[in-house]
Amino acid sequence: MKVSLAQSTFAVMTSLALGGNALANQNLTDLTNNDPFFYTSDQNIAADNNLKVLLGVGRPNRTHSQIPHLPVYMGYMNTNSTYRFVNIMEQVFTMVGEGKHGLWRVHESGNVRLYRRRGAEGLLADSDLYAEDSVRQIGNQYGYYLEDESWSGYKYPDQKLSESGHLNYIDLPISHPIFNGKYVNHEPIDLSNWYCTMSANDYPYAKKAMDFAFSQDGANQIGPLGKRAGLDVTENYLNVLRLDHFPDANTWINTGQEGKDASHVEWKAIDPSKTKVEYYLVERTFFNKPYLFVTAVYDNVNNDDHQYVRPDGDYYASLSDPSTLKNKVTMTPRFNLLGGGEGQAIGLPIYGVHHPNRAVFGAGGACPLKGGDWGRYPDTSGGAGWPTQYEEVTPLCDAVLVDIKFFTNLDGRPWTDDSKYLANAGFGTETVTYKMQPGEYGVFTDPYNTSRGIKNPDSQQVPEQLTLTYSAVPEPVGYNEPPKGNAMLGMIPSEQSTCRPVITQ
Repeated sequence: MKVSLAQSTFAVMTSLALGGNALANQNLTDLTNNDPFFYTSDQNIAADNNLKVLLGVGRPNRTHSQIPHLPVYMGYMNTNSTYRFVNIMEQVFTMVGEGKHGLWRVHESGNVRLYRRRGAEGLLADSDLYAEDSVRQIGNQYGYYLEDESWSGYKYPDQKLSESGHLNYIDLPISHPIFNGKYVNHEPIDLSNWYCTMSANDYPYAKKAMDFAFSQDGANQIGPLGKRAGLDVTENYLNVLRLDHFPDANTWINTGQEGKDASHVEWKAIDPSKTKVEYYLVERTFFNKPYLFVTAVYDNVNNDDHQYVRPDGDYYASLSDPSTLKNKVTMTPRFNLLGGGEGQAIGLPIYGVHHPNRAVFGAGGACPLKGGDWGRYPDTSGGAGWPTQYEEVTPLCDAVLVDIKFFTNLDGRPWTDDSKYLANAGFGTETVTYKMQPGEYGVFTDPYNTSRGIKNPDSQQVPEQLTLTYSAVPEPVGYNEPPKGNAMLGMIPSEQSTCRPVITQ
């Protein structure tokens, strides 16, 4: 019996759901077998089929109303044997994972860290980073993502200098000449963001889906809160996809149990009408490897608890009016709670509520309790994230939980748009002529009606052709082709994978 690709893909998904062994020979990095239009693979319009007028001859690539078919992608990712599933259908991206996933707080400093390229001499420790020669050398010998160097492109905080006394990494404010004025009008980066890891490095089982998603018009569209958190600094955040929660999903704040000590926890939902929030799925390098992270940015309507800019350094000096900015960290920020009132976010000293046994990984690991470079964590010197972030903004581990239940429209247009998906989009004209079998439709024949002389007021003579005039001529929903040749390098994550690698040298 011949089995179509659509059937085989369904079998793969069924086997995934059943946890069977039938996947041993399947390509899990691409569940569509490199055919994002697999759902039409069992269709072939013959030259003598009248449907060729609508669909053409061969495998159809459009609907009866001439609207192009759109690609479908499926993928998944995991950390610590916890899985998140991404799907793209009709240019709608969804990501569904577990509820109440713990986040850590971090805060960008307005800087970018650049690492010395393999084989480059680099700058001396006392170099003037703004001198013309230094700027030229930085452009040639340093980079924020050294893609061809894999893990070795990253340098630990204690490896600032090479054996020859040259800088292995440098930190530059986004106002530095190397960025060619790209951020000259950037609003002050004054908001924290709360994040956690969604994938292992290189995320091979979601790569096809995410490459497609990040190539669409709706990607890398940053909201006002996201910009104030620095998510549009592309040297730090390679790709960003803004997400919305499904209606029953939310953020949850640990306010503790009243009258009891900090070991008694209780999470309550926020009120997003009073604590503003933007959610994102971001691609960022970690140890010079791309990972996916979920990120949330909050700002209260009624206070400035989430705001801060360190009153020191080149970034602060570059701001046009820094005196108007808050320069003291609120260690336990408040959130407005659903149902009324406020709650302070109480952090925990543990790694996370879904990680009851970190010691099984050999070196354990608790909450880092400070911001900055992850470095040699689980050594207690490690920070909560990246070297571009303030140490004094502490992570407040799992003070905030978020439901992994998100969606976004990849074409950047909501379905509430009254002209989106109109049936004349595929024809590209205001008028569309409909052809049908003519005749009088709707004449009642049921004795109940005919015996009483009841006639159907909707009955009418329908002609052979009828032209409708639409109010607009929208573009059909389309898509952008993702880049080709993106090799999936590095390890394939296993069931033993941790949230973040523990690397020693």
